[in-house]
Amino acid sequence: MVSIVVPVYNAEKYLEDCLISLVDQTYENIEIILVDDGSVDDSGRICDCWAEKDDRIIVYHKKNEGVSATRNFGIQRARGKFLMFVDADDMLVLNAVEYMVKEIIKNNSELVVCKYQSQDYEKNIRESNLRIELILKEDYLREMMIPEKNIAAFVYNRLYLTQIIMEKNIRFNQNVQVCEDTLFNYEYMKFIKNVVFINNALYFYRINVGSTMFKKEMNPAKLTANIVFDKMLDDTDSLEEKKIIAVGCIAYNVILLMQMYKYGWKECNDYLIVKNHLKIYPIEFIKSKIRFKYKIGYLILMIMPKPKG
Repeated sequence: MVSIVVPVYNAEKYLEDCLISLVDQTYENIEIILVDDGSVDDSGRICDCWAEKDDRIIVYHKKNEGVSATRNFGIQRARGKFLMFVDADDMLVLNAVEYMVKEIIKNNSELVVCKYQSQDYEKNIRESNLRIELILKEDYLREMMIPEKNIAAFVYNRLYLTQIIMEKNIRFNQNVQVCEDTLFNYEYMKFIKNVVFINNALYFYRINVGSTMFKKEMNPAKLTANIVFDKMLDDTDSLEEKKIIAVGCIAYNVILLMQMYKYGWKECNDYLIVKNHLKIYPIEFIKSKIRFKYKIGYLILMIMPKPKG
């Protein structure tokens, strides 16, 4: 069975679309765990109505604690051999679960990742059109840091083994508000051999411009991403892994520091923390495949004075 954990918070606008894409999956041996994170709109009622129509849907209502706590709540109640996460405003291709389960079994792997898209939702994809490849752990980490295959470091376009998550006690860090997915995937990555990549978009993602990640203004929550980078750098003894992580860390902090200057951020300690994260393996960043404009931005930021507090 596949457990699909769906954190729900004020998602009434798109929740029905999401649930239709789940209950209509060609792979029927699923449980859909809807965790209502204290919604104040009609989301809770919609969840309950769907649970009455489909006995594979289990609904929990709890106080608002944020997406990480809500996903952790869902993990604790998952009964399936496999585990997926779906956001309440997104949709799966209707044969997505079927294909991902087939590939994880066929390749004797511990993780399947598919592409995602935010335009032109396609309900079904022919199996004959699937493009499959195996990715080594090092290349997978590199893709999480600097995405090139449209995989990125999200959790919603992946199929996990529940046993690994439970036995290794892998959970979302509730102190992290940005890049919590990255840390979860990194900790899971330690216990796998390879990754099956489905080079087709099986997940449809709606961009929420109001989310912390996509807000263009400076937001203190964005600083919590450095908890993730620091943890990853501390956890690995591999110099090669440290260099790969450093590229992602510097790229993120270049953007963050640009926003601090643009919006007149005055917290000098925050500035120093971000600036220090630009000094981790800088040569690797310059040598990487990161876009040229970010390298130029990096060089400029390194010589700029700190903002006046």
